[in-house]
Amino acid sequence: MVLVKGGAGVGGSVLLAGAMWLHTLQPQVRAAELEPIRNGGTIGEDVGNRFFSVRVEKVEAARSLKPGFSIGNRPPVGTDGIYLVVRVRATSHREPLELRTAELETPGGFTFRDDPRTSTAASGSQPTFQPMIWTPTVFVFELPKERLRGAHLIVGTGGLLPQLSAAADIDLGLTDGAVNELVPHARDGYDVEEGAS
Repeated sequence: MVLVKGGAGVGGSVLLAGAMWLHTLQPQVRAAELEPIRNGGTIGEDVGNRFFSVRVEKVEAARSLKPGFSIGNRPPVGTDGIYLVVRVRATSHREPLELRTAELETPGGFTFRDDPRTSTAASGSQPTFQPMIWTPTVFVFELPKERLRGAHLIVGTGGLLPQLSAAADIDLGLTDGAVNELVPHARDGYDVEEGAS
C-alpha cells in the first residue's frame, strides 16, 4: 500500500515537471504584439491610418487648471509637476469613431494617461469624430517636469482587440530647448475650454 502511494506521488511529480517543461516551450505572447499598429509623425503634420487622421496643433504647459462648470468659486486644480495641454484636430475616414486611448510616452519607458483628475477642469468626454470633418479636442496630462523632454502623444481607437485597432504616434518636438522655453511660461489657472473650437 505504501509502495502504491509512493509510486503515485512520484508519477504525479513527473507529470507536473513535464507540464512545466512543456509550458516553457510554448510561444509566449508579448504585449508589444498586441499593441495597435502605429503610424508616426510630428507636431503640425497630419498623421493618418485607415481609420482616422490626427494633427497636433499646439502644445502648452500649465501649473494649475481653471475649474470647469461648477457652483461656487473653486480654486484652480494645481500640481507638483506640470500639466501638458495638447490641442489636436482629428477626422475619421469611414465612419464615426472615438479616440478612446490617449497616452503620453516619454523616454525611459514612462507612460502617462490623459488625466481623469483634470476632468474637473474640462467639459467632459471626447467628441465623436465624423468623416471628412476636422474636429478639435484637447488632451491634458499631468507629469513631472523632468519627463517632458522627448514626449510622444499616442492616440488610438482602442477596443477589445488592440492589434486590430490603429494608433497615431506623434513626436511633440519637446527637445531640451523647447522644454526650457515651455516650462517658464506655464500658466496658472489655465482654461482648458479656452480656444476649444
